[in-house]
Amino acid sequence: MVSKLLRRRKQGGATMVEMAITLPLFLILVFGIFEFALVIFSFTRAVEATRAGVRYAIVNDSVTDLSGMDCSTHAPGAEVTPVTASCADEDCSAMITRMQSLYPVLDGDNVRVVYECSFTGFSDNPNPVMQVTISIEGQEHSLMLPGLMGLDSTLTLPSFASTRTSEDMHTYVGP
Repeated sequence: MVSKLLRRRKQGGATMVEMAITLPLFLILVFGIFEFALVIFSFTRAVEATRAGVRYAIVNDSVTDLSGMDCSTHAPGAEVTPVTASCADEDCSAMITRMQSLYPVLDGDNVRVVYECSFTGFSDNPNPVMQVTISIEGQEHSLMLPGLMGLDSTLTLPSFASTRTSEDMHTYVGP
């Protein structure tokens, strides 16, 4: 009877040691999965913000001066220099506000807008349409788990862009 009690006490101690070893590893795994899900969620919100931003840029006035870009004088396939605007230099506040409604931690200095000529549609179009690209570059995401462990707690999200072609509001009337 005494030997059974001694054996149980020894096994109880072994269980505590096993628990002390496996519990931290299990918690790190669970929090790592949670952290990965938050990074994916943040990336998805940033993608949706670029989509909203490019839609805003299409239907509203441009964020930079486009007077030097004349798409109507160039033939399809010709080289037309796109106009690029950095929201760190230009006034993109209305567009950034729209984007931040979907992705609140967006830093407006990381947003870039590119206006290009698009020769979609019929070949004799007197009013070529614009193609607008909004990209986010260098946006950082703060990680929780490494910060708790005293490690570097920022992760730079990959650069990505959304592109949309504006609408041609003119109807072609043939000869």
